[in-house]
Amino acid sequence: SYKYGSARENVLNAEVIVDDGSIVTTGWDSTGSYGASYNLNQFFSGAEGTLGFIATFTMRIYPTGQIRCLAYEFDNLKDIDGPLQALVANASVRPLHIAWSDYLHFQNQHRAGVHAPDVKNLWLVTLQGDEKHNDLEEAAVTAMAEAVGGRKVANEIAEHEWDERCYEFRARKVGVGEIPAEVIVPTINWGEFTDRCYQGFEEMKMEAGGVIGVMADRQTALFMPYYFKDDELLTGMLAFGFNFYLGDVAAEYGGRSTGFGVFFAWAMDVIHNHETAGMTRELKTVLDPRDIVNPGHVTCGMTRFGIDMNKTLMGMGSMLMQVMKKLLPGDKTFEKNLKRFRYDDQEHLKVLDRVHTLGDGTQ
Repeated sequence: SYKYGSARENVLNAEVIVDDGSIVTTGWDSTGSYGASYNLNQFFSGAEGTLGFIATFTMRIYPTGQIRCLAYEFDNLKDIDGPLQALVANASVRPLHIAWSDYLHFQNQHRAGVHAPDVKNLWLVTLQGDEKHNDLEEAAVTAMAEAVGGRKVANEIAEHEWDERCYEFRARKVGVGEIPAEVIVPTINWGEFTDRCYQGFEEMKMEAGGVIGVMADRQTALFMPYYFKDDELLTGMLAFGFNFYLGDVAAEYGGRSTGFGVFFAWAMDVIHNHETAGMTRELKTVLDPRDIVNPGHVTCGMTRFGIDMNKTLMGMGSMLMQVMKKLLPGDKTFEKNLKRFRYDDQEHLKVLDRVHTLGDGTQ
């Protein structure tokens, strides 16, 4: 969360099974790992599953206080930039969560027949703390939003978006593939980067799902612009070219793609210098010499067939996918699937199907 950091930063202790089957304890259940030689909590939690299997873990706990959800509507997504920059520069206001969703995100939910608020572009700010403290923060955030024409929406809308924050891709109900291109960029470039997302949708002929994202911390914005793709055709794979495209755009601002797996392992050589990437691979080799733990997906791109998806090969593949995607007609998968599937007409059957009377012979 914006307030407490990533999960990695909140691990007190973990039991990790390493390559030879032994169990490593990374910290202590009751105290932080301060002045205790190597910080193994950070080491294993930040290794993206390449150095061991995390079997158990102990997390920090915090007083809950009052959770207060605020949401503000803006005519344009880029209008959020002003209050967002003011908020991260404020020394006292520290929300639990900050997120944004654009007009396409809500339009497509309506098209799919999914319950969604009737708003344009939404800025969600969730506070946590004592009620009086929340009052002060709410007044400050509201002033920031209203200074550039933001309009506070009903609490029910804010709470709905907070409750649905982990289920961003609701529009795929119509049976389409829905893929995010996750990238992180410096907060200072937030406003300009929103334009680049829309430009990318147009340039790559994407069927845009929406531009959504969250603030990882004061310095880091996580963008998740997503698109619809055809999962039934082989050419649907070309849509992944947008992920490579946006990763390149993020790099222009000092950011990077957050994708990982066999198709993204080569990015290690792009986002790090030669020495850093080399040391990372040496650590993996020394600590897991037989490639037992998640091999070939983060530190290198080796397939089960022995094909090395290295920087040169994947760089060429990335460019080829982008070129081919630009040459093909624009995607219209969402529109086609709306005609093919009749989920809205059958919604009541899904509800009835969840209720069974055992023993009446209807099972």
